Amino acid sequence: MSLRALLGKEVRWSKHNAAALLVLVLVLPATFGYASVAFQTVIPQDAPVAVVAGDESVDDASLTVVETAVSSFGAPRRYDSEAAATRGLHREEVYAMITVPPGLANGSKATEIQLSVDGSMVLFEEPSRAMVNVLNYRLGSVPIGDVSVQHRVVGDSHTLAEYLIPILLIGTLMLFAFTYVPYNLAAESRAIERVRTESSLEALVTAKLVYFTALMLVPIAVFGLVTRALGYAITPASIGLVAILLLSFVAMTAVAMTIMLLTRFGTAGRFICVIVMFGLLSFGGIIYPAGFFSPLRRSIVRSVPLHYATIVTRGEMLRDVPLSVYSDFLLIIGGTALAALGALKLGIVAYRRGD
Repeated sequence: MSLRALLGKEVRWSKHNAAALLVLVLVLPATFGYASVAFQTVIPQDAPVAVVAGDESVDDASLTVVETAVSSFGAPRRYDSEAAATRGLHREEVYAMITVPPGLANGSKATEIQLSVDGSMVLFEEPSRAMVNVLNYRLGSVPIGDVSVQHRVVGDSHTLAEYLIPILLIGTLMLFAFTYVPYNLAAESRAIERVRTESSLEALVTAKLVYFTALMLVPIAVFGLVTRALGYAITPASIGLVAILLLSFVAMTAVAMTIMLLTRFGTAGRFICVIVMFGLLSFGGIIYPAGFFSPLRRSIVRSVPLHYATIVTRGEMLRDVPLSVYSDFLLIIGGTALAALGALKLGIVAYRRGD
């Protein structure tokens, strides 16, 4: 066979597999290239910082002085009470909390201000110490007396390895949902057609979803055993934590199954699932907290439901706070799972109509 004939054969193959080829050579590189902007920097930009009065005697002028100083490196948010500010710290709405003592703006001597950070925010520890230095410099240039800013950690401090455990756990579930599940469906596509004559497609999809979800109890348990063996200061898997992880997995798996159904178990579907997975890694705030990004990218991160699942998982494993602190986040996670299951149902209908 001549070279021209062989080239013609490759062109014909490409035409028959145009969808997968376009995803591979156009969509995937474009997605990866665009995703790179999410990691231009790991230094927090305009990170939300809580400013709260130490007691009821603190006047508005003192709070304004501190907010002005904070504006040089962060986005100040005033809270009515220290309890509310601490709650915001645990929910990752703010990444530092500054407690303002009374009489700051009146020229009081030897005034001490506390800048507090959550001990579970390991990546924020060094930036927060830099914030203390900047805040000391800014307040030192204002004629308000002798002011010093002290660094304080709220809750237990954790190592980087401990911080990574929740991330790696969610990453494991994500990898299974967007790689193995599509592979399983593609490999059994012909068997699926045969099974449909004896059962419904809904029953088949439900069986797979239930089985895969139950199977995820194994890696969750393995992570628990490994962290205990390594002596990590991490809370053992609770019922709430397991429920959140499984709900998140159901949502991701339902999305992957829907994609495979809409692409009729083709290669393009598997590529799209990989793109979705990398999109979640890039824009879901899984590795770096939302406070590390610019306001625009932060709003994108906080529009991704998996971001809230990550916060709850981190909270359950690294913070000694009740699950009720994340009540609205739990509703978002549950609502996302229901929406994904609804999309899966529509995907089944679309697949059946394509017969």
